[in-house]
This record gives sequence, structure tokens and C-alpha cells, in this order.
Amino acid sequence: MPEVTIHNLRFSYPPLHPDGDPVQVLTGVNLKVERGEFISIMGPTGAGKTTLSLALNGLVPHSTGGLFGGDVIVAGLNTKEYPVARLSSQVGIIFQDAESQLFNMTVEDEAAFGPESLGLPRVEIKERVDWALAAVGMAAHKERSPFHLSGGQKQRVAIAAMLAMLPPILVLDEPTAGLDPAGKAEVFDVIQKLQRNREMTIIMVEQESAKIAEFSDRVAILHEGQIALLGPPGEIFSKVDLLHGLGVAVPQVSELAARLNASWGTRHVFTTLDDASRSLAPKEIAAGARAGQTSSGLEKREIPSAEAPCIRVRDLWYRYNGNTTALRGLDLEIAAGDFVAFIGQNGSGKTTLVKHFNGLLKPARGSVQIHGQETAGLSVGQLARQVGYVFQNPDHQIFNATVRKEIAFGPKNLGLSAGEIDERVAETLALFRLEAYADAPPALLGYGLRRKVGVASVYAMHPPVFILDEPTAGLDWQGTRELLLLLTDMNDRGHTILLVTHDMRIVAEYAHRTVILHEGQLLAYGETCSVFRHSHLLTGARIEPPQITQLAHRLSPWGMPGNLLTVDAFLNAFQTHMGRQETDS
Repeated sequence: MPEVTIHNLRFSYPPLHPDGDPVQVLTGVNLKVERGEFISIMGPTGAGKTTLSLALNGLVPHSTGGLFGGDVIVAGLNTKEYPVARLSSQVGIIFQDAESQLFNMTVEDEAAFGPESLGLPRVEIKERVDWALAAVGMAAHKERSPFHLSGGQKQRVAIAAMLAMLPPILVLDEPTAGLDPAGKAEVFDVIQKLQRNREMTIIMVEQESAKIAEFSDRVAILHEGQIALLGPPGEIFSKVDLLHGLGVAVPQVSELAARLNASWGTRHVFTTLDDASRSLAPKEIAAGARAGQTSSGLEKREIPSAEAPCIRVRDLWYRYNGNTTALRGLDLEIAAGDFVAFIGQNGSGKTTLVKHFNGLLKPARGSVQIHGQETAGLSVGQLARQVGYVFQNPDHQIFNATVRKEIAFGPKNLGLSAGEIDERVAETLALFRLEAYADAPPALLGYGLRRKVGVASVYAMHPPVFILDEPTAGLDWQGTRELLLLLTDMNDRGHTILLVTHDMRIVAEYAHRTVILHEGQLLAYGETCSVFRHSHLLTGARIEPPQITQLAHRLSPWGMPGNLLTVDAFLNAFQTHMGRQETDS
């Protein structure tokens, strides 16, 4: 008997406003998951992934209300017939928004809460807590308050708290969205060990296609409330054009295989980095590209000079609660019109640094200047005219009754006329494809849509400097591309874009310059293609280069340039080499 059986699951949320219709999300989901299986669920924003996750432990419909049809049976229990408390002993769930499930005073207490509620012996509770915190890299922080951690660290604690309960079925809703690359790898490793060693059934909603391809037994693609595709990762990710059309990301190596096949008539199927390196190394790169080739393949765009910076940071120090040092004597200059990515492991100081740029934090020592003005002497409201800030958690900035009012709030506070405000709102709703939600309460939207609203509300102010803290977490492939193209357009029109992200593919494809922070200090700062050449720095900062860069590095002994950052760059180098081979023959 399958561990999980979903039969014709249909669900609609209650109306978003009193005179509205129920919001249909799931329209007939059918799925069986065997005991000990690792299945990943992907799909565009709004496809119903989170709703499906919540249905697996009865939160849908017992806690949400709404219209429920069909059956969900977990470990032999029909979720319609059992309360959430009973189902929670069989199904553990890690929410998309980690902060919503943290409530204890220390990290250790948070991890211990679940095992304590199970009535386990004290010795076993300690063993589970120590193991779970070590597994997610948070053992050194067990005495800290969860609410004083970075967003990524909070995510780790939430994962540890659920791991410590060792439920037979573990449901994870985008659990790695706020984690650094090494942290993502650690979480997937831990989950795979649980699956193999304890026969735990894993159902994970995730956008990290490269990790899904490596670890999952099967992949389900949810689209418009139904499962559109289901199969092994190799089968699913070979359908590159179809998945992109559905708004779903594929591993870079899968995209590379499809484009090589289209150009050269080959029949490559690359699901993982190992697949690609095994297939390409000896047979097709053997003669090698010419030694010394260093083109990154990035579009050649003029990178602004830092001679007249719009942001200047000098000897910046900052401490939380007077004892946790987050920034240590940091110096930095950012030119007007630049596009800069800030990367580094969770807790490295990225968010702390950029919060100094709009006055949310003030220096403990040193100075921060925006367009020549010291931020220490300016209010957040004054700086808002110069610096827009999109929070890591959209719920920290959304508070209006409707999406329309949320987007209008910033322009209104800038003193724009009613006509100008209406124009800005209409433009923003169209750009972000939010017209259908204009009169809906943003707090009731899904996480990905709330994130869109948060970005849109800041965009409507048209600030000269635009800071985004993990803006693509929770967005699908199409939404991510649309946002990055919008940011690129803003940058081309002179806006300075500062992006805090753990997505190295985004960094490689869009950022002119990249800042690496490590333990509150500036580890590296320069043109992105140069920064990614320093593998020792990336390793020290727990950063994995984009998958295509890792592939190029593996093939460098056969002559492939090791600093390629994009699929286009790899194809250019590969085609150059193939052309030489044809000429030589």
C-alpha cells in the first residue's frame, strides 16, 4: 500500500472578498507516493504547490476552510477524518515561511519542542536536538534567539525543529529558498540520509532543479491545479522547452544538452553535472579549445566607474544587541548605475550591510554615505526617496487592505498627484501581471504572489537605488526571468541595482560586479567574471559557482575555458572548438 495516496483532490479557498467567488486552486490531483520515496513537486507560482503540501497534514481544509473534494490518505489515515494534531504524528511539514513556525526563546528550545511534545526521554531529546542542529549547521547558535538570526539561519532552525521529530513522512515547502549554496547541499544530503537510513518518505516542493535532479526519485510538475508531468528526473528535465513554457526551471546541464542536440544533432540527456562531464570530457572536448581562452561569454556592457560613487562605506562596524558583531571594519564604494550582487553564506552580513543603505540600521562605528549624505543624519523616510528596499520576507512590508493600495502607498507618500499615482499603479500592476489581484488583500495571497507584491510596491516609487533581498525566492522560472529583465531595463535607464541573493546563476548572468562577504568582512569585490575565477575564495565563503561553471572547470584539463558563467558562453566555446575540429579534418 502506498504511504501517500491522493485521489481526485480538489480544493478552493474561501472568497478573497465578501462578494467574490471561491478561489479554485487544485482541480483534480492524483498521486501515489511509496514508502521511502523522494518525490519533488515543481510548478509555476500559483499552481497550488503550497496548498497541496498543506493538504498532506490536514491544514487544508481543517485550518484554512474552503471547499474540499477527493481524498488524501497518509499512512492509512484519511485527512478528512482525522484532526491536524493526530496527523502531525505521521506527517511533519516545514513551511515556506520559516519565521511563521518559530516561537521559542532559543534555537535549542525550538529544536527540542517537537520531541518534548512527543513525550520522549530527556536523553533522547538531547541526542535528537544535537543531531538536528549539527545537520543543518546551527549547533554553534543553539543559545541564540531565533528572532535575532538571519533569514537563512531561521530557515535552518525550522528544518532542524522538524527533523528532530523524525516523522515517517516529511513534507517540505521550498525549504532551501533562503539558504546559501553550501547550506542547500547540506539540507539535501541530510534529507537523503533520512530517506535511505530511516525509510522516511520525502515530499518536497522546490525550485532548485539541479538539486532535484540529483536527489529525487521522481518529479511531479503541477500546473493549473493538476499534475501535468510525472516521472524520473532524467525524463522530466529532458523536456526543456515544455518546462520553460510552464514556468519551470531546468538544470543548466539539461538546457545545455537540449541546445547541443538542436545545434549538432546529438542525443545528449544530461540530468546532473556528473552526466554532462562524463559525456563531454573525452569524446568531444579531447582536442580542447585553445589554451588561454578567457572569454566569459557575458554580454559586453559598459560597467560604471567607481570614481564618483553613489554609495560610500568607510570602516563600517555593526553589532546586534551589543555583543554579536555582524560587520567588521567594512569599506566599499558603489558607482551610480551599477548592478551589484551581494553573496556569502547565511549570517555573513549581507542583509545587515544593505540595511545601512536605506537607514534601517545606523553604523555602530564608521560611516555610510548615499549621494554624499551621511545616512546617520537622515531618517528612513528621507532616504526612501533615494533608496528603495525590498525585504527578504514580504510579510515585513505588506500591510495594506488591497494590492492596489499597497502599490499606491509609496508614490502617495512621495507626494505625487492623484493622476500620477494612478498611472504608477496601473503601470506596475501590468508589469508584474498583478491586475487580477488588484483588489485582493495581499496578506491572503500565496507566498510567491506576496513576494511579487512586495517588489512591485517598491518599484512603483522608481527609486534611483533599488535594493532587493532574495527577491526570487518563491518565484517560478518565468517570474524570475521577468523580474530580472525588468531590473536590467531599470539598470539600463540609470537605476543602481543591488541584489542580495544565493542564486549564483542570477549573479553570473546579470550582475556587473559581485561582493563576497564572509563573517562580516569584505572578502572580494570586482567584476563578476573575475570574482568567479577565484575558486579558493568561493570555497572559503561556502559558495558554489553556477552549474555550467562547474562543468567548464571539470573540462578545463581538455582545454575548455574554466571561467565560463552561462550556457551561452559554454556553447560559444564548444562551437568554436567544434569548428576548429572540422577545419582540421
